[in-house]
Amino acid sequence: MKQDKPITVLVTGVGAIIGYGLINSLRQSRYECRIIGIDIFHDAVGQKWADKFIQGVRADSDSFIDFINGIVAEEKVDLLIPGIEQDLKALIEGFDRLDHSAQYVLNNKSLYKTFDDKKQTYKFLEGTADLIPYIDYSDTLFEEAKSSFGLPFILKQDVSYASKGVAAIHDKKEFDFYIERFGSGCMAQKKLEIKDREYTCSLFGLGDGTFVNPIALRRELSQEGATKKAVNVKVNEVLLDTMTRICRKCQFEGPTNLQFIEYEGKYLLLEINGRVSSSTSMRTLFGVNEAEMCIDHYLIGIRPEVKEQRYGTIMRYIGDAYFDSDTL
Repeated sequence: MKQDKPITVLVTGVGAIIGYGLINSLRQSRYECRIIGIDIFHDAVGQKWADKFIQGVRADSDSFIDFINGIVAEEKVDLLIPGIEQDLKALIEGFDRLDHSAQYVLNNKSLYKTFDDKKQTYKFLEGTADLIPYIDYSDTLFEEAKSSFGLPFILKQDVSYASKGVAAIHDKKEFDFYIERFGSGCMAQKKLEIKDREYTCSLFGLGDGTFVNPIALRRELSQEGATKKAVNVKVNEVLLDTMTRICRKCQFEGPTNLQFIEYEGKYLLLEINGRVSSSTSMRTLFGVNEAEMCIDHYLIGIRPEVKEQRYGTIMRYIGDAYFDSDTL
């Protein structure tokens, strides 16, 4: 595509793995981009690769939408891609107040609260997707879960991120410890043997129940909860059918992350993230550039091309970024 001028893309949360992963993916897209990065921390590492960095305000601040609008107007932003969950939530809730001279990469806005809560997600998808057996919170949750699932079982907070708020329960003492931490907003799940059977899958929803470029990564998690090793595997008929049923029900728009456990020939849903995930830069290396597809769909208004994927393994490693002493 021939461009008269660079596309100005605002990426939020560039100090975190999704944010600087988006910058990396934009640099590898077929579009020439001018990238504005924001983060609440002055030393966010993603500023190293952005064309301009602006220290931000917290997403829960009353001034967040005005702050975003100021940048959109001053920098003539074409497209905004949120890099962290908190910014996504604030942008959806403040959508009517945003400067709509820019486009915003936001998924199904009417369902974001459902996706944010694992229990609500499960209830919404009962009868549509295969789910891990679970029991809602109650005063007798330990006894019910022990009777239904045996020990150990999984105790999981309804709202949590990056594999936090999850504990394996082996006895009542352990249950009491974690229930005090998690509170009543949790559920119990059957503990499944899932070694080498956990998948982080992505699709790009078109807003009408269809999608393009599904990709499935068999993953290993780091202690921080992000993917540290990913093997790109071909999406088989069972997984494709599962993703199709879920997407038809949820009407996803844009990058969508679905996490599954493969168990007894089925793909059981763990959770849905209606946004770009921490594996986005890995997917770019496999041939599926979510940031480029965001420009296609939200800004240019064209259907993203079906991409030919590479199949192999990606290992994530720790790198170093140098800044001059006067920079930070």
